[in-house]
Amino acid sequence: MNLEQTDYGYELRTPHVTVFMGGIRAQLPQLVPAYPDYTLVRLKQIHSDAVVETKDASLDYQVIADAHFTREKNLGLCVITADCVPVFFYDHKTGLVAGVHAGWRGVAAKILNKTIQKLTEQGASPNNLNVIIGPHIQKPNFEVGNDVRDLILSSLGPLSPSERALYYDAVSESKTLVDLNQVVRTQLQQEGINFENLFDLHIDTVTSPQFHSYRRDKEKSGRQISFICRTS
Repeated sequence: MNLEQTDYGYELRTPHVTVFMGGIRAQLPQLVPAYPDYTLVRLKQIHSDAVVETKDASLDYQVIADAHFTREKNLGLCVITADCVPVFFYDHKTGLVAGVHAGWRGVAAKILNKTIQKLTEQGASPNNLNVIIGPHIQKPNFEVGNDVRDLILSSLGPLSPSERALYYDAVSESKTLVDLNQVVRTQLQQEGINFENLFDLHIDTVTSPQFHSYRRDKEKSGRQISFICRTS
């Protein structure tokens, strides 16, 4: 896969799929003319663990869920973020593609695991799934309370104290820096994803002015749109 920086973000293209990871200028009025061959479909994201199939472009912003998949060509599955983790899947053998909005609540609720399981039900093999992790908040800026840390780590199943320590650094008795990226990677591994098929940008939305960040800008933050689209 070749990564190309565009006016609106980063783009990955293969002969079968386009993955676009948007920056601050990645809004519908810009993306629609930039990708005239694609029809973009958004979900009403609520930090849930709901995974749905998207077939009908007329349902743009009508379905409540945080992950969607399709076999339809030229249908761009949008993911809207501002620090949350955008994750995209595609499988050349089945033609399945999926886009996931994974905030910490979604990660804690194992939305990525559930997306992989749904794709498997549709005929995909986890070992053959290609995965792209887009820009999101990274460990140095993801300070949370211990209660949030424990909810996130519980998604990984039983962990020894030494295993738990791999995913966070203590800031105080009640605050920790959680490595959401590493939690996501472990969830993917637990579902049988081959890391040779994983592409991870490792860009921190908080420190990069190219991206909207709620942690950085609070209520003034906008949202960026990313998408995956099957093209053949």
